[in-house]
Amino acid sequence: MTPQALRRKIKGFEATPPITLSFERALTKQGTWSAEGVWYRSQKEHWLGWLSEYDGPGAYGRKTSVVRSAEFAYNHVVCPPMILWLGEASGVNSSKIIQAKKAALAASRKLQGKCAAIRRIVPWSKIEEWLVNSATTDSLTRPCSIKELLRAVRRLPATAPQSDNLSMGGYETHQDHWIGWLKEYDGPGYYERSDWRVDARAVYQRLANGRMIVWLSEAAGEDPARIRAAIAAMKRHGNGRKQTEAKIVRSHLPWEQVATLLFK
Repeated sequence: MTPQALRRKIKGFEATPPITLSFERALTKQGTWSAEGVWYRSQKEHWLGWLSEYDGPGAYGRKTSVVRSAEFAYNHVVCPPMILWLGEASGVNSSKIIQAKKAALAASRKLQGKCAAIRRIVPWSKIEEWLVNSATTDSLTRPCSIKELLRAVRRLPATAPQSDNLSMGGYETHQDHWIGWLKEYDGPGYYERSDWRVDARAVYQRLANGRMIVWLSEAAGEDPARIRAAIAAMKRHGNGRKQTEAKIVRSHLPWEQVATLLFK
């Protein structure tokens, strides 16, 4: 997941969940953290402002020569309430959030130590799991039509750095291939489909072209590291078989994750 994809997710979250608020009060009483003089009014606003500048140095003087992932961002936050808020707002189990809060309060007075205590209990993998599967995401609570998928594909950038190195099967771009394929999905088309009254997820699951699947995720904003892993696995284990390659890629880039990026 990219920092900007995470930012789009955060926009829909509650700004002031109760456990984070009580954590902020406890830290202030402890004398290890204070909201006095900060530019943000909530940890949600803190995250949105921080991620909006994540492709530049921003207020924190970040080095920008390397493309970073949302996981990298999460693991480098040095504000304990900011980290706890993301877990709570994402929907991680309250008992885990309370456990992380207690661990942070019992940790060293240094902010880095408190952040590390929270991340040990609420690692990025747990955050991402809830971000992908959260029932608050509209794209996951209703089926999306083929027409909606087609509109989403047309809005994406035609080129993507890693996908552009993969075979395009005679098309100028992977996007052109997707558009041509989806436009024919209201009939048998070139592929002689027998059941075309299906939703976007079914289309994605049936597609036997791993390269098209990779492009869709990359163009939608998926984490570059995850794209690299999908391509590497496809090349290593696909044996040139289209169905096998597509299955491998989908195991790395499941529809639920793609949908959160496409239908934001």
